[in-house]
Amino acid sequence: MKKCPNCGSEVAEEAKFCTNCGSKLATGDEVKLKVVDSEVQSETASEQAKQEAGVSLDKEKLKASSLSYWSWLVTAWKHPFKVKSETSKWSGLITLGLEGLIFGLSIMIIFRGYYNSANSYYSQAFGGSFGDNPVGLGTLITFFLATFLSALATTGIGYGARELFTPNRTDFLGFVNGIAHRTSPILLLNLIALLFSFTVGFTTSGVLNTMLVLCLFSITLAIWQFGILAPIYELANPKLDRLYILIIVTLLNGFVYGLAYMAVAAHYVSICNNFFND
Repeated sequence: MKKCPNCGSEVAEEAKFCTNCGSKLATGDEVKLKVVDSEVQSETASEQAKQEAGVSLDKEKLKASSLSYWSWLVTAWKHPFKVKSETSKWSGLITLGLEGLIFGLSIMIIFRGYYNSANSYYSQAFGGSFGDNPVGLGTLITFFLATFLSALATTGIGYGARELFTPNRTDFLGFVNGIAHRTSPILLLNLIALLFSFTVGFTTSGVLNTMLVLCLFSITLAIWQFGILAPIYELANPKLDRLYILIIVTLLNGFVYGLAYMAVAAHYVSICNNFFND
């Protein structure tokens, strides 16, 4: 027997309607379906709650990581050679990546600016056009990879020299953090160069701004070379005199720079060939 939920009268277990008030009664299968549906809804709500909690935690973690990186970067800008070790192990790689990306973007904008400027003069003088600008995303990617990979390779050379000529052992990512910390002003200089790169072209101010950008790039190269060699000066009781270690590291770095320049030159030869063939 079961009770009617409307009037409370007892009715047969298999009854579909109450014999007293006529209300429709739920069968056993319907009750089971409701229970199952309720459980499914409960599980779904639980999963959604977990996902929302996970997203919230990820956002908080990302925010905390971003603030930590920013604090590390500001400290590096203020005191490049007072290396701060309390940071994420990826801070150095992130910084080198940003520097390479901004540098590649600046170069792409500069060459696009000169092409557009030349195209405009040609159009005014002869009424024609050179066609679509061939300098684009490929240039950005080429310069980014050339810059980032050469920075990583020269850092690896410095790390290898440290491991080879001293008994002290250090973590590679920690070593990268130290290099990025010492050379952090490069990021600021690259940002300034990026701003000026939007104003280049075949005008007096455009050429002057180009010279300024090239000057900034020269300074960044000097800072990088100084920063990459600094750990050699800091070696304690090296197995080989520091001068000879510096010569070895410099020669290997020169080889890496040569490969990077060849990759960039090959890219522009390809652009020129496509341009003249068209």
